[in-house]
Parts: sequence; structure tokens; C-alpha cells
Amino acid sequence: MSSSADHCQACGQAAFTPDAARPARRFWPSIVRIAVIEVVVLLALAGLFIAYLNWSSEASFAEFLSATKTLAAPSLPVTEVHLPCKQGA
Repeated sequence: MSSSADHCQACGQAAFTPDAARPARRFWPSIVRIAVIEVVVLLALAGLFIAYLNWSSEASFAEFLSATKTLAAPSLPVTEVHLPCKQGA
């Protein structure tokens, strides 16, 4: 005797027989929906990754510019050097 879980009440057949299998066409909307959600999530992650790269490159460039400005500025005052003139030349 089969249990009530193994019997389809609506169709009067066993639930796991090949005759009771649902047609594959009923699954396509779900498959398409999942694929669209995956593509949207991947595009969102790619956009976030590109935004992060842009932000980090701008931060690195600003750090580079600030480092070159501090290196270009002399730390000691520059004094004029006077060479002696040759008077008999």
C-alpha cells in the first residue's frame, strides 16, 4: 500500500512515475528568470569593481602627485654663489 505522499490526489496517479512528470516547458520561465537575475548581479558586481578601481587609481595618483611636490620643493634655502672675477683677463 502506498502512502499519501506517493500518490497525486489531483491526477489519481503515483507522483514519481514518468506519466506524472511535468512538461519541461513549465520550467523555462523559472530558468530565464534565474539567468536574468544572475546577469544583473554579475553586472552590478562588475560595476562596483570598476568603480573601486577608478577610486583607488585616483587616490594613488593623488598620493603620487603629493609625493612629487614634496620632493621637488627644496628643504634647504638656496644661496647665490659668487665666483671671484679675474681682473687681469
